[in-house]
Amino acid sequence: MTDLAQNKPPITVLVRDDFTSQVEGSYSLMKPLVLFFEGKDTNIQTGLDKIETSLKLKVNDLTKDLYRIALAVYVWDLHTLRKSYEPRYFGILISVSNKEKWDSVKNHLEGTLRFLTGDTYDLHFVQGKKSETEFKFDKRSEHSVLLFSGGLDSLAGFKWMIDKNLKPLLVSHPAMGLISSVQKDLVSRLRSIVGNDLPWYQIRATSRSGSKLTEKEHTQFSRSFLYLTMGATLALTLGIDREFICENGIMALNIPLTASRIYSNTRTVHPKFLMMYQELLDSLFGHCLSIENPFVTKTKGEVVKLLDSSGYRDLVKIAVSCPNITPLRWGGVATSKIRHCGICLPCIIRRVAINYANLWSDDAQYKDDVTGTYAQIPKEGKKLLFEMMDFARQIDKFSDVNEAFMEFPQFYTGETVDPCQLFDTAKRQVDQFKDFLAKRADSSLKQNLHVP
Repeated sequence: MTDLAQNKPPITVLVRDDFTSQVEGSYSLMKPLVLFFEGKDTNIQTGLDKIETSLKLKVNDLTKDLYRIALAVYVWDLHTLRKSYEPRYFGILISVSNKEKWDSVKNHLEGTLRFLTGDTYDLHFVQGKKSETEFKFDKRSEHSVLLFSGGLDSLAGFKWMIDKNLKPLLVSHPAMGLISSVQKDLVSRLRSIVGNDLPWYQIRATSRSGSKLTEKEHTQFSRSFLYLTMGATLALTLGIDREFICENGIMALNIPLTASRIYSNTRTVHPKFLMMYQELLDSLFGHCLSIENPFVTKTKGEVVKLLDSSGYRDLVKIAVSCPNITPLRWGGVATSKIRHCGICLPCIIRRVAINYANLWSDDAQYKDDVTGTYAQIPKEGKKLLFEMMDFARQIDKFSDVNEAFMEFPQFYTGETVDPCQLFDTAKRQVDQFKDFLAKRADSSLKQNLHVP
């Protein structure tokens, strides 16, 4: 009789330790990704030791559980190919410090991950070493955590916090070497503006080099779950009660600005995802840490406008928005100077924002220029520009959000954000896009897009 015939739960990710090894026979192991967080076979770089060494504090066991779950999901996400964006199956067997607590949030956690990534989750918890102390939050820091990616939105988030007299504690997760150096450069320059007492934690959490856990998938839809958890880990350990993740409302809302973005547009900072993550934290730890996106009703241009200030304008060209840095380097582009392809959606949205913020002469270099002659714009860039123009014309048809709901249900995010505000944000984005074309686009491009 097969394992499936015996109704053994299927497992695709096995976090192997002394506790899970005792119950493996009760599960159907479907050629699982086997992860070792500790011991001689360790194949995961958690960064937890760096956190504890830097803070000179021990991370609570319940917080460590959340961190390990988030990292296991992220590593699986990187190593499991998507097939035409069909849902993948994630079944994990992992030990935790408080099985009863994790069983109580199992359904909510699975739903949160499913909303974020579109995949199917089945989490199986095993009682591991019980924690000697219960989690207890003690607010003892005046800082607020800011997730600092090295992009324009998080850079503007820093300026916003300074303007609000908030004290940032920066947390970064470098996905690649070049981004790591960008983050270091920006933090160094920010310290020259606000002082050297600016705390910053750059935490590399992924599979270990040489572990044979070969990366296969580029989408990384689960990355923000890990990123938020990194920030939460430092906040809960240090006694910080606010965490900011900054992304403009257009990208956060997941509106398919173009047909090609319907499936590749992520929900990394979607208002509903942030609400679900907040509810998870509240269930696990009590309501002691708030997760906030201060830019949810702002366009990218309105966010970048914050950087039109002495000291910050010089940082605009350093911040990276393009997800295609590695392919550029593979293609022989000198990424020490050019770090933006110029024809992906984030690059085009960035250029619209730079135009609105009056920072055109302060911007970075682009490999391809979508404001040039129509013949010189690569096919991908043309396609996106046409689709963005179609989106603009669709939004222009609607006078209010009630008319737009049938075409764009994304404006409704539950009780998290007023849909009228989100619709107004989209309207302003469209106006800023059309202004960008009017002021910056070559006449041949405007002619093909049928722009006056």
